[in-house]
Amino acid sequence: MKNEPLHSRRQFLGGVIAAAVAPQFIPSRVLGGETAPSRTIRLGHIGVGGQGTGLLQNFLSVDGAMSVAIADPYQQRRVAAGKRVQESQKHEPKLYNDFRELLADKSIDAVIIATPDHWHVPIGLAAVRAGKDVYIEKPLGHTLAQNRALLLACQKNKRVFQYGTQQRSQELLKRGVELVLNGYIGDLQRIDVWAPAGMGGGSLVETPVPDGLDYDLYLGPAPIKACSKDRLTSAGSWHCSDYSIGFIAGWGAHPLDIAIWGMDYDQKGPATFRGTGDFPTPNALFNNCATWDVEIAFAGGVKMHFMSDNHAQPIVTQYRQNWDGNGTTFFGTKGWVSMGRGSVAASNPDWFKMKECEGTKRVLYHNRYYKSFVDSVRDRSPSIAPIEDAVRSDALSHLSLLAIQSGGEVVWDPKAYQIQSPAALKPRMSHDLRGAWVQS
Repeated sequence: MKNEPLHSRRQFLGGVIAAAVAPQFIPSRVLGGETAPSRTIRLGHIGVGGQGTGLLQNFLSVDGAMSVAIADPYQQRRVAAGKRVQESQKHEPKLYNDFRELLADKSIDAVIIATPDHWHVPIGLAAVRAGKDVYIEKPLGHTLAQNRALLLACQKNKRVFQYGTQQRSQELLKRGVELVLNGYIGDLQRIDVWAPAGMGGGSLVETPVPDGLDYDLYLGPAPIKACSKDRLTSAGSWHCSDYSIGFIAGWGAHPLDIAIWGMDYDQKGPATFRGTGDFPTPNALFNNCATWDVEIAFAGGVKMHFMSDNHAQPIVTQYRQNWDGNGTTFFGTKGWVSMGRGSVAASNPDWFKMKECEGTKRVLYHNRYYKSFVDSVRDRSPSIAPIEDAVRSDALSHLSLLAIQSGGEVVWDPKAYQIQSPAALKPRMSHDLRGAWVQS
């Protein structure tokens, strides 16, 4: 296939910055200006490690929001986060070791959940049932059953949910998705999706629990395992099967989310999954699938090739002279559009020069991701990254992994939210949790 020009990273970031200067708001609730009441939204932050601290800083800059509480089983982290709030908003937030005490505060409107991955849904469920709206970092659940439970809880309790897929506020990605939806590439035929590979390694050598850490609460629903220097790192959360299913979901969430944004074939009927993957160190701490190559066939004929970046590079560089280590490419009968965090490309470069494409189909969009969540909480409007889309994209990761582990074909019925075959995999839609932590 002929290589085509693409926007450079500098041009891409320039477009994002330009969009930040000139806000574009879809839906119509804000097309005519800010119409929501001026009530301050009171936020609680659960998990203030690296990502949680970054989110805290972002929400501290949102007008109309106040961070009033912090929960983290690391004493040092919650104290540091409290000082950050004091410096920025000139008030003293409440600090908690146990998130359940934070959730008991009826004055808190919404919570920002940025814990280790295995905690996302258990805390999300508790928050929704406590009447809080939720912003939850990706990936979503540790199992398919967890995802379904959170979806039903959000719907039953009428809670706003926003997923941590911030790429939905990159204007060029929004523009690329609308090119697909409005038929610029013709009828959709297939999609390439790729993300950075995971890693092996990780020490299992026991080390003392650090001072100031409630280790039992940190592990929560995960099995009790000896503390080690790598278990308490971000890599431990990302690459150990006690806490996640690996980068197939942890990083795959971003390009898969863009794929879900631009198509609905995953919901039309049963889909099949076949794939291979590598578990480089199954007996070390980082024992998840590190690389993967999965073929997905959706009802209606659309196919998806979901890959780690090592498998994707020789394929993607056939149609893009330069490429990113993560991305989503839509192929149709008339051309293709490719989008990643660092750049975009298309079979027709002029498509991305248009500010708006022709056609009536538009996605829900806000170029300030964190403000968008606060606005949705205040005026009870849909979020730009809803629970329904989060469940759809996360399911693709879980089913891909199950296909790799089974060595055969997995058939998924999205309407019944059930594995059709093989029957032996159905029990693996869930797993037991430790102690009192339940998923439904």
